[in-house]
Amino acid sequence: MTTFFCMRHGLTEWNRECRIQGNKDIELCDEGRDMARKWGESLAGEGFDCILTSTLSRARETGALVNMALGLPMFEDERLGEQDWGEWTGLTKTELKNMRKEVGRQEYKGFGFRPEGGESRDEVLCRACDALIDFAAEHPGESVLVVTHNGVLRCLAHALSGSEFMPGDPVQYLPYKLHRIECIENELALGELNMEL
Repeated sequence: MTTFFCMRHGLTEWNRECRIQGNKDIELCDEGRDMARKWGESLAGEGFDCILTSTLSRARETGALVNMALGLPMFEDERLGEQDWGEWTGLTKTELKNMRKEVGRQEYKGFGFRPEGGESRDEVLCRACDALIDFAAEHPGESVLVVTHNGVLRCLAHALSGSEFMPGDPVQYLPYKLHRIECIENELALGELNMEL
């Protein structure tokens, strides 16, 4: 069994502005770098074997800063990158609220949610699952710290909880926590959500 401990990257300026980043390559802000260093201190000595990150700089830098305290081998997989939000990339949450009809129509598609010109939650889920299962096959029995993105983690949390990702679904995923996912014989299973970092 390979065990993945998954976390979101540190804060960026676009996060602070409540702006949709999607797969645009936005760097961490200074506060995000401080968050990552503190996470590294709290995660030191927890028995991780390696770190796996998305290829976007905010995840890679978070992983590298955490790793200053851990000193582990690091790997990257672009399939762990954030959802492509297409034409909605760069919009603020307020601007999205002003598009409530279109956004609402998409939200009621559950995993079929697809921003205009972007990718669906189902596509995000499939590539993220493939990335974790492939990595588990190459690293059997290891404990892996994964640094990825909010959209990826939400898709995994809903799917592995048996949720259809519809508005009002009761999955309690929190962004700046640690989430345990186990891979046994090429199958992913949810261990625990919202563990303290």
